[in-house]
Amino acid sequence: MNILLIGSPGSGKGTQARLLINDFDFAYFSAGDILRHLSKENTPLGRQVLGLIRRGELVSDLLMKRILVDFLKKNKGRDILLDGYPRNLSQAKTIDQRLILKGGLNLVFYLRISDREAIRRLSSRVVCCQCGAVYNLITSPPQKKGICDYCGGKLVRRADEKLGAVKKRLLIYKKETKPIVDYFTKKGKLMFIDGERPIKEIYKEIKKSIDALCLDTKAI
Repeated sequence: MNILLIGSPGSGKGTQARLLINDFDFAYFSAGDILRHLSKENTPLGRQVLGLIRRGELVSDLLMKRILVDFLKKNKGRDILLDGYPRNLSQAKTIDQRLILKGGLNLVFYLRISDREAIRRLSSRVVCCQCGAVYNLITSPPQKKGICDYCGGKLVRRADEKLGAVKKRLLIYKKETKPIVDYFTKKGKLMFIDGERPIKEIYKEIKKSIDALCLDTKAI
């Protein structure tokens, strides 16, 4: 079983992915998490990725393909949950090819939110510089301003979530990512999800679809 979550920055893909991991035995591929980890490494690749993140630009297809192939090799035989990748049509076709022996992608959930909501969410988000915990200053603020509830680390705003970078990310998303919607719609694999509803309500709909898929797979 191979699942993909797509949507604009701030659509809640990561939140839903974490909930799915708690209920299913997925090997989780988060492009954002992997790239942020690389950006902290003082290596040529790490510095390159850091520069791209700061400018709100995307990593090349070739580099992401290399990272994906390594991930699939390490998780051979496991169910896969993809979050934040593929980001364009070329990457989507690469995913289909790489997963062909595993039945390809079974379901693609498209979390839809407005640009206004995306900007509101991302502009209000801060992360702990020590443990990586994420807070939203509007919906889930820390108990003490600027301090992480879990480890006491300093809360900061990511470079790619400042207003200018957010707007640039949305423009890139519209240009590069939306064709994926048409691609998977034609394949009959895409489900539209209203991403502006409560988190639990969204998850209930996603989980129901995956549970049904599991039953169909067992029946076969």
